[in-house]
Amino acid sequence: MKQIGIFLITSIIAISLLNACGPSEEEIKQREQARQDSLEKVRQQRMEQQRQDSIQQARQDSIEAAKKRERERNNIEYASDGAFSVQVGSWRSSDKAQKQAQEWKNRGYEHAYVVKYGKVETGNIWFRIRLGQVATMDMAKKLQEKIMRKHNEKGWITNTKADTVKVMKPED
Repeated sequence: MKQIGIFLITSIIAISLLNACGPSEEEIKQREQARQDSLEKVRQQRMEQQRQDSIQQARQDSIEAAKKRERERNNIEYASDGAFSVQVGSWRSSDKAQKQAQEWKNRGYEHAYVVKYGKVETGNIWFRIRLGQVATMDMAKKLQEKIMRKHNEKGWITNTKADTVKVMKPED
């Protein structure tokens, strides 16, 4: 019986010590508040990351849209039987005109060509450098604007169907 009493007293003391060693109500509240603060901080960090991601995506979308507009602005649809071209120069010398046409080809305008204009009888012959041909006036304006924007060079739109000119090949 004495052993049972000692056991009971020891158990009661152990339980009391365990309760006394556990966190107080204030400590529990502080721990819960710290946990809530930590969760709030994580939530705010996630929101900030989402905001930054959103800003980055908007920038990327804007850049892509600008690139698309630039591609559309620079896309010229050539037509071998087109009614319009853009004249970028005129020379009395066939050689100079051919050299300038080649320079335009080197710049990426593979549809650069030379036309001979004038009357041999009067000696009033010009060799015109043109870029094109394109089917519509709108496409011709687009080409003209591209030449001005990219090369700061003026050109004028010509109606190739109205001209009585001879297209010159480099060998002519």
